[in-house]
Amino acid sequence: MEIAVYQWPGESGLTLALSHGTGFCAGVWRPFIEEVRNCGFSGSIVAWDHRAHGGSSEPPLPIDWWDVARDAGSVLTSLTEPLIGVGHSLGAASLLMAEILSPGRFEAIVAVEPIVFPPPFQPADHHPLAQLARRRRPSFAGKQEALENFSQKPVFAAWDRRALEGYVDCGLLPDGEEWSLACPPEFEASFFASGGAHDAWDRLPEVRLPVQVVAGRDSDTHPAEFAREQTARMARATLEIVDDSGHFLPMEQPGRVAAIAAQTIESIASS
Repeated sequence: MEIAVYQWPGESGLTLALSHGTGFCAGVWRPFIEEVRNCGFSGSIVAWDHRAHGGSSEPPLPIDWWDVARDAGSVLTSLTEPLIGVGHSLGAASLLMAEILSPGRFEAIVAVEPIVFPPPFQPADHHPLAQLARRRRPSFAGKQEALENFSQKPVFAAWDRRALEGYVDCGLLPDGEEWSLACPPEFEASFFASGGAHDAWDRLPEVRLPVQVVAGRDSDTHPAEFAREQTARMARATLEIVDDSGHFLPMEQPGRVAAIAAQTIESIASS
């Protein structure tokens, strides 16, 4: 399995590890990186494309989310500096699962709406998001056409423009005379269908490091009551709910997420 990894060097100390959500790629972290630098973070940053996303290779279907967590562990195992994970959706779940598989890997995790749900743990091939993914337009004449197409979709309406441009840059690959989605519809659908099949919910009490759970006030996946229940399953987790945002918080309010990460960094550095 080949995983595309991107690194931004910095001063010695903490390293930020960024893990994106389903269907996207490391480029969506572009504005967050700018904003966290503006917050004063001068350490190293690493991000990667999940399997079947961006520049990473495609595994056999179906997708197992524990394998995504193992990919994260493989990327991070060679890093020697203390790590703070920042993940969104699938990415947040994969960081928590990586910590479960190898306790002590992180100093802390900022988990933005992690896809870790209670049982029953079973795939849902008819999940609405899986069905929607299968109907996605798979290719475009060029990146500019894709950017214009995405910018008109409601799901991207509140995105920071830098995040959308970052997604287009790494989320499309040359395919003959066209540009195709780097995460093909059948793979995106498999990620959505298997999002409820892993049993990380039952293992959340094993996560004993500081976790900052973050949810959007208007989220359709993590309403406040559920976010509080999810947070309570981890001994050292706290919850912050951000106004005026939904599930795509890191791309809608990258500056706010960067500020939350900076607070976590400061708390670890001063402890």
